[in-house]
Amino acid sequence: MIRHILRLMWNRKRSLAWIFVEQILVFAVMLWAFTYLSEPVSKYFSKGIIRTENIFSFNLNRIDETNPDKEYNIHAHNVVESMKQWQSVELISMNRPGAIPDLSGSRADSVIFGERRYRALTMYCDENYHNLFLPGLISHGEWFSDADASLDIPPALITQQLADQMGLTGNPIGQTIQCRGRIYRISGIIEIFFFRIGQNPNSAVFMPSMTAPEDWEWEYAIKCKPRMEEDFSKAFFAEFYRNFPRDQFSVELVDYSQYNDTMVFFEIIAGIYFLGVPVAFLLIFAFMGTFGVVWMQTKKRISEMGLRIAFGCTPARMMLTVILENLILTTIAMLPGLIVVGMLYAYSPEGWEWTVAVGAAVVCMWLFSVVSAWYPAWKAAKVEPVEALKSNQ
Repeated sequence: MIRHILRLMWNRKRSLAWIFVEQILVFAVMLWAFTYLSEPVSKYFSKGIIRTENIFSFNLNRIDETNPDKEYNIHAHNVVESMKQWQSVELISMNRPGAIPDLSGSRADSVIFGERRYRALTMYCDENYHNLFLPGLISHGEWFSDADASLDIPPALITQQLADQMGLTGNPIGQTIQCRGRIYRISGIIEIFFFRIGQNPNSAVFMPSMTAPEDWEWEYAIKCKPRMEEDFSKAFFAEFYRNFPRDQFSVELVDYSQYNDTMVFFEIIAGIYFLGVPVAFLLIFAFMGTFGVVWMQTKKRISEMGLRIAFGCTPARMMLTVILENLILTTIAMLPGLIVVGMLYAYSPEGWEWTVAVGAAVVCMWLFSVVSAWYPAWKAAKVEPVEALKSNQ
């Protein structure tokens, strides 16, 4: 059947030339669009992106500045200790400013190794931080515990990006670095770390929160159990105002669940909007052109199709023949683009993103081909042999 369809297409090669050129153009644009989006999408699904699903934090604000409560940190700790008993709370992390990802970014400082200084994000966090935001990303060593903060030389973890900048090769565990006048021992390497896609991996150092300057305030990250966010919110505000006077303090409960949507997905969303409009118009016009040409070709061949049905071709087989003609033409039209892609991108196990992008473009073209040929194929299958032969006389 395929050989027969190819022979029919060859006999009509001039009339099919327009569809062929048009589908080459459509496939080229689809390839460009999907490969353009493949990088940010692959970064999102790769390791190292900060995860913020079902994570909350709260900000305390003094209303009465003339009568500040110097023990507000103690009261905040009391609220947090109460939360640990709640059914809606899964995990709590107590950190210093800059460790919890937010729209204001993080705190950067100088890290000294040997006699050189390196700029890096300084993340003062506790033993639960890793499980909240960075699960399974330690390539060497292990995460520290809260008790390690009392050691003469407390532990710290650095990102692979910072290790590369320092020129550390092999296993750097046991080496010492200095930050804010305090010496730390490298106890592990974070494989890769992103605050948001579209950036290079961040150079960062993670240190126990208790080793931060004493005058720094505390930040709290609470991981809520799925589908219990509303229960947690109600319990939080009730507990907060049991510990803080309403006339002196206000509180803001920050939901970081949307962080990935507003920050991490920004490049993807912007790319979709940037590409979506022109590509959508191109597909609409290409669909209309392909549909029109296939429809005209079908009408010109109405007597041929009627004769085929008269000699025993079933409507389903006739419909399949018309759709297969368009599918084969589309597949041949994609070959130049696939050859170019094969020359530009070297396949590797780590390069799955472009393979998926090309596969998505191919599938979309096949769907495009089937949809544009379906109605003409359906009309061809409904042809009455007698009427078809009469119309050709």
